[in-house]
Amino acid sequence: MIRKKLGNGARYGILSLGLLLIFFPLYFTVISSFKETKQITKNFLSFPNPFTGDNFQRLMNDGIGQYFFNSITISVIAILLILIFVPMAAFSIARNMSKRKAFAFMYIFLILGNFVPFQVIMIPITSMMSKFGLSNIPGLIILYLAYSIPQTLFLYVGYIKTSVPEEIDEAAAIDGAGRVRMYFQIAFPLMKPMHATALIINALWIWNDFLLPLLILNKDSSYWTLPLFQYNYSGQYFNDFGPSFASYVVGIVVILIVYLVFQKNIISGMTNGAVK
Repeated sequence: MIRKKLGNGARYGILSLGLLLIFFPLYFTVISSFKETKQITKNFLSFPNPFTGDNFQRLMNDGIGQYFFNSITISVIAILLILIFVPMAAFSIARNMSKRKAFAFMYIFLILGNFVPFQVIMIPITSMMSKFGLSNIPGLIILYLAYSIPQTLFLYVGYIKTSVPEEIDEAAAIDGAGRVRMYFQIAFPLMKPMHATALIINALWIWNDFLLPLLILNKDSSYWTLPLFQYNYSGQYFNDFGPSFASYVVGIVVILIVYLVFQKNIISGMTNGAVK
């Protein structure tokens, strides 16, 4: 009995420590965004006294709105394309990979992208995008769609094979529904938990990504995304911490809202797609 209580206490202690390690950096970032730089350097842990919104006003004056809009545009369009095209491919592969070797080969070939380090193809990709005149926002969106395929396709195929039974196809065919109608009106809605999972995974990556925008968009500052702006802004005002923390809060708020909206469907999507 004593060992059980000690074990439970240790587990709760570890979980509490983990929660604190996650919560405190977020807490300090938020409160620091409402403090002047002098107050931050004087006492980093202190509560804002007084609260000030000057850091956010300064960010607006320095043009953060344009970079915020760029990030929103890239993220929304890229995620929409991912949620349109990847489920289509996954559904076709899941239904045919056990019947036709070509689909099984296609599936293996596509998910092998998960094992290719980005550093290996970084220079060729940059050179190719520049050669084709795609060192811009549309080019970056195409890259995000391509790089999302291995992981997202893997999750969708697993989910479809476990949670979207083939009997649905047969029932739809008996009722006179064609392949396209069956997919969009029956199969696609049944993938809602996986849509939410794919949305969160890719939104977190695309919204916070720094390396691809640095390689593709750094030629023109008007194309910068929010992470690129934060990087250059923090370097420009290295000793002025207030506006830098405010820029981090701006980046956190959007993805936090998206996560809270779709969190109910994430666990079911991940667990259902994890096993065959």
